Amino acid sequence: MIMNGVGEFGKEEGLLFLVSTLIQNYGQPFESCIPECRQEIENACKFIERHFTERIYLDQICRCVGLSKSTLLRAFTKSKGVTPYRYLETVRINEAKKLLQKGIPPLEAAILTGFSDQSHFTNYFSSFIGLAPGVYRDIFSEKDKDGE
Repeated sequence: MIMNGVGEFGKEEGLLFLVSTLIQNYGQPFESCIPECRQEIENACKFIERHFTERIYLDQICRCVGLSKSTLLRAFTKSKGVTPYRYLETVRINEAKKLLQKGIPPLEAAILTGFSDQSHFTNYFSSFIGLAPGVYRDIFSEKDKDGE
């Protein structure tokens, strides 16, 4: 995570999930202990969607929705099927796709969507989409040329 440029949010989330996994595997039955927290999770999603261009910390989300870190992580993952950090990255990538489709250069798309640098953006974009951001943008610019 350090070598891939993952931010504090992602590293903290990873550590908390490691602890949760250890408790789950070696503690008492775990799944039944996860509260629903539907409204809190929806509020967390809204917070992430409003602030995706900023550096977001897990503490901020927890304060916003009134949950502890461990409860937020477990309930969010149970409800959405992804971690809050993965949800944030998905929101960022979806917004970056829109920008690239408009012909925005990858570096500018990275900055506008809250990625720390173009390398981090390129790695995430490529793993999510299967194409480098520049290639993705070029596909849409070629479609525009063909459509004229």
